[in-house]
Amino acid sequence: MYTHSSALTTLFSLLNTLSSLIARLTNEQAAARKKGLELYNLGEYRDSEAYLTIAATAGDRKSQYALAEVIRRRENNLKEEDQTHADRDWYALAAAQGDVYALLRLADDASLKQAKTLAQGRADSGDGEAMLQLYEITKDIAWLKKSAEAGFLEGQYILALVYDKDHTLIPDAIKRRSTIDRWLKRAAEAGFSRAMHWYSNRPPISHDLPNRREWLIKRAQLNDVNAVLEYGYRLGGVYEDENGIDTEYGFEKNLINSYGLIWLVLDTSRESPRYNTAFSNLSIIAQDMSKEDIEAGKAFAQEWKSTHPPLSEFRLTYSDLR
Repeated sequence: MYTHSSALTTLFSLLNTLSSLIARLTNEQAAARKKGLELYNLGEYRDSEAYLTIAATAGDRKSQYALAEVIRRRENNLKEEDQTHADRDWYALAAAQGDVYALLRLADDASLKQAKTLAQGRADSGDGEAMLQLYEITKDIAWLKKSAEAGFLEGQYILALVYDKDHTLIPDAIKRRSTIDRWLKRAAEAGFSRAMHWYSNRPPISHDLPNRREWLIKRAQLNDVNAVLEYGYRLGGVYEDENGIDTEYGFEKNLINSYGLIWLVLDTSRESPRYNTAFSNLSIIAQDMSKEDIEAGKAFAQEWKSTHPPLSEFRLTYSDLR
């Protein structure tokens, strides 16, 4: 276990002294922060690291936490003797600026005590995310319920996940299902992409093709990379039956838009496990397209990129629940 209470105290003192300097990033550092976090959110960890390092070194808390997460994920695949544990240094710097999730990752007694103090203060002021953090610290589901009831979308989604995984919390199957649906619906209608996906794949929505189709388009409009690919596949007829019908969503073919959406993901994402499948599907779709159609597809991709937020996996901030 990593113990750093004295180091953390020193860091708090240092950062308080330098806070006015740390708060201001140069234009170059701000650009690196933006690019690094976009790549991190997309799951492009290798490419994000250099950008995040620039902003994290400049004192940006969010970049420090993201960089620590990148290193942690990478080193999880290494033997113990090959691990540098450099993630702990970045977690400590983010923790020194009051990052509760970084304190939770450090997980020593001093860090957990500090995390609880910070989260409790924010929760007392009605902060739904802080209530979720208190759930992560205590595993007391009362805090998770409070987070959901306070309107924190990630808390609503995680509460649905917890109910789905632990049937002892709501033994009655009908009541459990309706409760899960209620929280998913609230989070989905408020724009939480993961809730939109799960909600639209549960009956009765999953049997209502126009409704299900609408939910997929809404997720794609958020630029959820999984939804953009799925939308592209559907428009390209990748999952049509032998009669040329999309029986799961009811989309009609649009090869130009299909090509553009899939091409956009391939052009933006390199590390993704989705890459090979997307490349194969794009090659098949291109066989039925002219050169002019392909260029039109790429133009559609560029227009989409300029009118939508950056592509993202919309991962949960801290929880590993699936």
